Amino acid sequence: MKVLVVDDDLASRELLKISCIKQGYDCITAEDGMKGLEAFQTYMPDVVISDVRMPNMDGMTLLEKLRSFAQDVIIIIITGHGNEELALRALELGANNYIKKPLDLTDLKTQLKRYKSYVESRCLENYISDFIVDRTMELVIETDLHLSPPTARFLVNKTGTYFDDKSKIGLELGLSEIITNAIEHGNLEITHEDKSNALSENKLQDLYLDRLSQPQFQNRKVYIEFSLTESHCQWIIRDEGKGFNFQKLSFHSESNAQAAMHGRGIFISKIQFDKVEYLGNGNSVKLIKYKK
Repeated sequence: MKVLVVDDDLASRELLKISCIKQGYDCITAEDGMKGLEAFQTYMPDVVISDVRMPNMDGMTLLEKLRSFAQDVIIIIITGHGNEELALRALELGANNYIKKPLDLTDLKTQLKRYKSYVESRCLENYISDFIVDRTMELVIETDLHLSPPTARFLVNKTGTYFDDKSKIGLELGLSEIITNAIEHGNLEITHEDKSNALSENKLQDLYLDRLSQPQFQNRKVYIEFSLTESHCQWIIRDEGKGFNFQKLSFHSESNAQAAMHGRGIFISKIQFDKVEYLGNGNSVKLIKYKK
């Protein structure tokens, strides 16, 4: 287990580091929140132990910044004696636990031992996900473009260790584009020309709001079916729009340049997925990625 200690007090910082190493953990240190944030990006620790009061960036700010992009990391805040209110605020902001100064190393040892079990079980869970031979899931999302990236990330995370990290990034981007297409061109019926004109006038957001204000578009949904088998993963994404003449598309014969002419989402899906198939009247697309 990897531990990052962030504290501007040299004696406390070194004491915590020695304690962690004695317990068998890898440990590095940083002297303030700013350097702690930089260290986190390169070291990617499992646990962060941070003092509250530090120059440049205090522990609360560091906590908020870490929680904005790192939901899985365990964060332990160090507070002064009698600062229970500060500890409570840290917990409300997303800290997992706290220890008090003067440092209670026994308490820290107990906490780290418990979190080590959690980290190991989390790794084991990823390993066990390799044994999944079948998984199905259905999602229904609102016509909200803000939902595209987190929905794509959620879907890719459900593949576990099925794909490597590089493939996952591509799949996430591809799914996000297709979901965006389903919302933008499908449910909101925004044409390529509509979007181009709005972009040239810097009124794209106005266009979205105008379509969403119209009754025929307000309650439309995007339906997503996900399935995982021993050989491949499949996503079917369906909107409630009018569709389009997908018969004009030929993924097998088109060059990348020709595919790009039909829109970024279609182009990216052609690159990231092994099979792309439009269904029905074109408002449903099946995406398949085979396991290597």
